[in-house]
This record gives sequence, structure tokens and C-alpha cells, in this order.
Amino acid sequence: MESIELIIHSSLRWLVLITLFVHLYCLYTGYFKNKPFSKFNKIFSHITVGFVHLQLVVGLYLSYTSEKISAFLDNVKDSMSIYELRFFAVEHTTLMLLAIILITIGSFKSKRIEDERKKYKTQIIYYTLGLVLILASIPWNLSPLFRF
Repeated sequence: MESIELIIHSSLRWLVLITLFVHLYCLYTGYFKNKPFSKFNKIFSHITVGFVHLQLVVGLYLSYTSEKISAFLDNVKDSMSIYELRFFAVEHTTLMLLAIILITIGSFKSKRIEDERKKYKTQIIYYTLGLVLILASIPWNLSPLFRF
């Protein structure tokens, strides 16, 4: 049986992906239609970053309590040849942290920008890169697609 934390982490993935896709759709639409950067965009940006950070907290907790991470750390040299252990201990963790850092930087940088087109462009670049890293580091092949 899976831990409640893993179920929460797996379910939160969908909230993160949905908010990122919706927010990016709004950003691209606003950018290409030369719309002003609205209050909705600001609020949705905060919601998106909030879900991403919540996912980080749950993920970090899982990292500290995970048997896979413990097994990896017990014997790093041999564990590097075991795909599942290496994926969760190195690849998933590193890429997700990079994605969260990029999304956070994009959010903070855009707050300081006055020009609305540059504000859109900044968030589009950082959020898109973050989303690509997230999609690349979700363990699609190691878990059921719609795990809840």
C-alpha cells in the first residue's frame, strides 16, 4: 500500500500541470494579442507558483522518508546502475528542483518589470522551460498514468 504522502504528491502533479498549462495559455494569448498584464494573470501566477512550491514541500518530505532514496544512498555506486533508484534519487530530484527554481525566478523577475510585453515574455520563457523539465522528469513509465 502506498503512503498518503505519495498519493498526495501524485495527485498534486495534476494540479501543477493544469495550472501551468492554463497559465501558459493565458500568457501566450496575452502576449500575442497585446493584452495588458491583468490582475487575473498576477493572481494565477501566484496560484501556479503556490502549487509548484507545495509540490516541492511534499516531494522533499518524500525524499527524506523514501526507501528508494535510502537504498540509493546506502550504496551509490551500485545503485547508479539500477534505473528506478537512479531516476528518483538523481534525475527526478535534480530536474524538478531546476524546474521549480526556473518558475520561481520567472515569477520574481516579472514582478519587477514595468513593460507588459517583457513581463509576459519573461514568464513565458521561465514557465515554459520549467514545464518542459517537469514533463521530462515525471516518472511516467514507473507509475500508472492516472494514479490518485
